[in-house]
Amino acid sequence: MRGILCFGDSITFGLGKKGGWAGRLKDYFEPKGEHNCIFNLGICGDTSRDLLKRFDTEANARIRYLYPEDKHTIIIAIGANDLKGIESPENLNINPAEFRKNILKLISKSKKYTKDIVLIGLIPVNENVTLPYEDTYFSNKIIKEYNSIMRDCCKRNKIRFISLFEEMSKKDYKKMLYDGLHPNNKGYDFMFNKIKEELK
Repeated sequence: MRGILCFGDSITFGLGKKGGWAGRLKDYFEPKGEHNCIFNLGICGDTSRDLLKRFDTEANARIRYLYPEDKHTIIIAIGANDLKGIESPENLNINPAEFRKNILKLISKSKKYTKDIVLIGLIPVNENVTLPYEDTYFSNKIIKEYNSIMRDCCKRNKIRFISLFEEMSKKDYKKMLYDGLHPNNKGYDFMFNKIKEELK
């Protein structure tokens, strides 16, 4: 079996008929092998703290090494709900220190199941819409900070970090967003193509 577990939040879970970047990855990857399997484990609203609570249960239910050729990849795409400001831009849901600690714990947990671990960086937001977004706040400055934390955690653990922010920012990325925060079909196409190429 060749399995890919995609852990994350609503951006991983995806919107629309194609099911976000994980749904696109499923459509691309599964037909290439009889035993290929993509698991979309994105849950709307999840933070790194929430993901830690369910991680082992989700991984244990899906990862099996029955044959020598069995291989599993764990992809973690989390953080957008951690960095949101609650009622003010400064009152972050999960502060940077805890976020770093949680990411390191997620990497450590992942290593119990596989050596093939990938973290996905956060994408930019349209601040014209997200400052505020309902009663919360999302800023690109904070997104860059949390991306830097993830990149550093990956470097220390010698695992892959797929950066999306810089390349997406160079494009007309506001047209890739459904509501200023979540990707639309064009945004998910961009994410999928970048992730697919990196996984190859």
